[in-house]
Amino acid sequence: FFSPTSPKRPIKELQLGTFGIAPIEPKLVIPPNEIKTFHTQWQVPEDISLLSINPHMHLVGKSMLAYALTPANDTIRIIKITKWDFRWQYYYTFQKMKKIPAGSVIHVFATYDNTAQNPNNPYHPPREISEGEGNESMQTTEEMLQFIFSFLPYQAGDENISLEKK
Repeated sequence: FFSPTSPKRPIKELQLGTFGIAPIEPKLVIPPNEIKTFHTQWQVPEDISLLSINPHMHLVGKSMLAYALTPANDTIRIIKITKWDFRWQYYYTFQKMKKIPAGSVIHVFATYDNTAQNPNNPYHPPREISEGEGNESMQTTEEMLQFIFSFLPYQAGDENISLEKK
């Protein structure tokens, strides 16, 4: 750290899905000539303040939706990408921190288009695409469903703190 004292609330980062703490259901296998949706989820153990997210898929990614469902059944919108573009992968930082209450479940849905109509499909004709076998084998022509997010333990007032550049 670049301060005479250590941070009071270090930023934490977690990853759902491929190589993450929560499995993908069903297993990430996309048959040829199919459009298929997969899901991963994680229950938040304590109140957190969400800072940024990084949704990640490869070439046959089509769309991604992430939200948190609170214990009171309220929905907290996180991100909705209706037209995935592999070249636009990015860390998205919220304008202000988003409070996610303890017991909420973060849901991530990712849809993949493994058809000949997908101009980004690396295979013509389409063939089965999956995650591959471990970190060293992960190629752009294979697939991933990753949802990476940065957060802090929640403190009252976090949701009023601007994260925008000044």
